[in-house]
Amino acid sequence: MPRPAPTPILLFLLTVFVVFVNPVMAQEVHRYDITVAGFAIGEMEAKKWGVQDTTYFQLTSKVSFWLFGQINVDYLTEVSYVRDRLISSRVESSTNRGDFLSRVWREGSVYKVDAKSYKYEFKDEISEEVNYSAVRLFFEEPMETDRMLAENYGVFGEVYKVEDGGYESLANGNRNRYEYKGGKLQRAVMQNPIKNYVIKRK
Repeated sequence: MPRPAPTPILLFLLTVFVVFVNPVMAQEVHRYDITVAGFAIGEMEAKKWGVQDTTYFQLTSKVSFWLFGQINVDYLTEVSYVRDRLISSRVESSTNRGDFLSRVWREGSVYKVDAKSYKYEFKDEISEEVNYSAVRLFFEEPMETDRMLAENYGVFGEVYKVEDGGYESLANGNRNRYEYKGGKLQRAVMQNPIKNYVIKRK
């Protein structure tokens, strides 16, 4: 005997159940060109999405350029927040000069830091709560913060406004500049131990 088709009321109740039990935030995606001295060297993609009370951020980039030899760099940043508290961050870079990994994660009442990047290593603990980190600069104008965690270094840095829509960050001696329009990042000038570069929204 064929099973009866679900009624419209049953379908509505099932939809409500799915949405409220496992609500998923629409994915936010931004794409950027990466340039050095006006020459394109790669691309970056920034993603943000949420599931229930957890928000995920992801940056991926791939660049290739010449600096006393060919340099290829694949970069991945993954960060998660529960509500406004950082839970973990992971920054991986794969290059033809070595592979590096920086991690910050919540463990009990502290954060553990184990950071390794090009010509840089740092291990420590952070006893205060982290509510803002560098990855968020790619998704929102930092109008209400003057401090951030630099995920790749595992240290705090400054964020300050220099003009309308223009901000700078300073962490571990590296100064970056961010330019926003309508609250969204349009362009950034990034300092990097290997090579400084510019990202520009497509």
